[in-house]
Amino acid sequence: MTGKHITTVTLNAAVDKTYFVPALTPGKANRVSRMIAQPGGKGINVARVAHLLGENVVATGIVGGSAGRFIETELTKHGLRHQFVQAESGESRVCLNVIPDSGGPVELLEPGLETRPEDYGRLALTLERLAETSSVIVLSGSIPSGGPSEIYREILGRLKPFGVPVLLDTSGAALKHGLAASPPPFLIKPNEEEIAQLTGASAISANEPELASAAAALVRQGIRYVAVSLGDRGSLVAGTDGTYRVESYPVKAVNTVGCGDAFLAGAAVGLHRGLPETEWFKLASACGASNALHLSAGWVDPAQVDAYAEAVRVERLW
Repeated sequence: MTGKHITTVTLNAAVDKTYFVPALTPGKANRVSRMIAQPGGKGINVARVAHLLGENVVATGIVGGSAGRFIETELTKHGLRHQFVQAESGESRVCLNVIPDSGGPVELLEPGLETRPEDYGRLALTLERLAETSSVIVLSGSIPSGGPSEIYREILGRLKPFGVPVLLDTSGAALKHGLAASPPPFLIKPNEEEIAQLTGASAISANEPELASAAAALVRQGIRYVAVSLGDRGSLVAGTDGTYRVESYPVKAVNTVGCGDAFLAGAAVGLHRGLPETEWFKLASACGASNALHLSAGWVDPAQVDAYAEAVRVERLW
């Protein structure tokens, strides 16, 4: 869409640090052999992937302190446009991903800034300005300390007059409140546990037909698309015109952190480009696979994404 951009919102922006260690041994000093630091938070990861794919992106949200300045400086250095709101006080969080040579990674996530109502008021005004030229808006991630659990519902309400598709990726009370917005989000990306909570089921197994049925039930509540990750098996996507199984391109993952954000970025880019739904399903899946091959979250290889998207298969279930 000429002149339009993708807007991403990260309420709980972070400095993401990845520590590589030979081993992670409790009770002993664990020396870091390599460290990567970059701007993070789910919405920023989405913005970076969309930017790497060559799209016009503006990242916004709330940042604070020296960590917030690092986030803005690094985004500028990489050519990614941003319009963050500065919190009155406090520091943006630091999130650690510790990756030993053998065994799974360990994530340590700080709670985030102590935000105030005026921070969200200024963010709402920024979002309304950005919405005028947005093709897609992505609301992604947790709510920082002091933030109201209904903030995503309030943001969706403020964005209603602009008629822009809004993708929502959060969890818990924030997700439930977001779904109560009028209109509800265009797309959500719940996991299996969240689908069980949202549909009132006591539990939902990993049985694909059961998950697909639950996702379709959420669509009937007014959401246009519900995407459920199946890990390395791909995803299930229920929409108003049908329910699909989208395979994942097979890769040997080196880091799975950020794959969901990359998937969401692919969906946003596909919508921004006006692709048919099965094509942006493929693009989203390809982005998730490419992210899994990078040591840091929210990174993809555009040529790799194109090749993977060509190979991904989409099967209509009903």
